[in-house]
Amino acid sequence: MKNVLLSAVFVGFSAVAAFAASHAGEMDFAVVDADANGMVSMEEATAAGWKWSEEDFKAADKDGDGSLNAEEFAAASAM
Repeated sequence: MKNVLLSAVFVGFSAVAAFAASHAGEMDFAVVDADANGMVSMEEATAAGWKWSEEDFKAADKDGDGSLNAEEFAAASAM
């Protein structure tokens, strides 16, 4: 019985870990976007622990509006 229970717990944790990994970019964006305006500023990224330089951030900001939308953030965080 213990083995069955331990197996069920292991499978449950594995499923949660797989879900979290597949949605990591989405969760990171929501966490980093502290003011929930749909954009991540350099200040928000820095406060959240991202180590991007000004040059890196500007390169990721493809539309040049001074902040990263979800798509730009996902592309930059995948590098």
